This record gives sequence, structure tokens and C-alpha cells, in this order.
Amino acid sequence: MSVIVVGKFNADPQRLEAVFAAREKDVLAVSQDSKSQGALHHCFADADGKVLVVDEWESAEAFQRFFAAQSAIPGLMQEVGVQGAPEFSFYPVVQTPGQF
Repeated sequence: MSVIVVGKFNADPQRLEAVFAAREKDVLAVSQDSKSQGALHHCFADADGKVLVVDEWESAEAFQRFFAAQSAIPGLMQEVGVQGAPEFSFYPVVQTPGQF
């Protein structure tokens, strides 16, 4: 059963967009790495001046292994100006008719 991973970051969404545009090659490499380790869906959102990440992963453990081992993420977070540790929540996906 897959899980939805919701992460909250204290950072400016506009700065995230600018840094990610400037470091597109690095961001795409992280994305490819995540897919190879069990990521199914991924996006960022503006959460009232903070950054929200919403992912779907094969399992919470796959996400946690990826996040702990991915060497480019700390540098990107620093450049974006993330303050403090990100907060992650995990929600099992409920399979229902009409899901997409």
C-alpha cells in the first residue's frame, strides 16, 4: 500500500522557485533518484508563505531511506533558506473506486 508524504518547510516559496530554476539539473537528478527508490508522485505547493511538499511513495520506509541518504537535498534546502528541520507526516492511501 502506498503512502502520501506531506512535508512542511519554513521557507519562502518564491525563493524555492528561483533556486530550483537556477539549479534545474540538480533538482532533476534528485527527482530521478527518488523515482528509482519508490517515489510515485511529487509536487511542491505554497502553504501561506511556507513550502509544502506532497509526495506519494511505495512506503514510508522507502521515503525515509531516500531522504536520509540523498546527498544533494541538504545543500538545496540551505540555498532555499529552509529554517529548522522539515516536518513530515505519512498517510496510507485508501483505495477507492474513481481514484486517479
